[in-house]
Amino acid sequence: TMRAVVLPGGLSVILSDTVGFISDLPTQLIAAFRATLEEVLEADLILHVRDVAHPESEAQADDVETILGDLGVADDVARVEVWNKIDLLPDDDPRRTIAQRREGVIAVSALTGEGIPALIETIGSALGDERRVETVLIGHGDGRARAFAYAEGIVQSEDSVDDGIRLTVRWSARQRARFDGLRAPDDPSPA
Repeated sequence: TMRAVVLPGGLSVILSDTVGFISDLPTQLIAAFRATLEEVLEADLILHVRDVAHPESEAQADDVETILGDLGVADDVARVEVWNKIDLLPDDDPRRTIAQRREGVIAVSALTGEGIPALIETIGSALGDERRVETVLIGHGDGRARAFAYAEGIVQSEDSVDDGIRLTVRWSARQRARFDGLRAPDDPSPA
């Protein structure tokens, strides 16, 4: 499932909810799940949502890390572990204090809303700090790069000029690299 969301700071993001991770899948199902999970290769931020109240939570987390590694998800992709169902843990459960002290972990309850404001703030910080506004010039015939920019929700303005289309975009370094990979070799250089 994919959905466009505007964060409280005004940043537009696209959330992609992938299938859950299941260990010991039959071989024929692994290929089907792999195609769906490959969306994470394009992510600027990965939220690893865990059922922290589940007795096998740690083993499930290990399975997820193994699969992300097998998919080739780079270590430089920002990640946040979201420990969901914190409401099911007793107040004195050590996982509550571990989550508060461990960097990159946010404890939440989707049911009660506990921790959700901190999660939203973390998402905004992780995505907002690394974005820059730039102007690029693409050829009139290079619709792939233009379509990518609009699909990513990064276009702030567009002007048609003699040499092509001038786009003002607000993007991350990863989005810039993907955009550059889509451009035709004879595209004009950035404006």
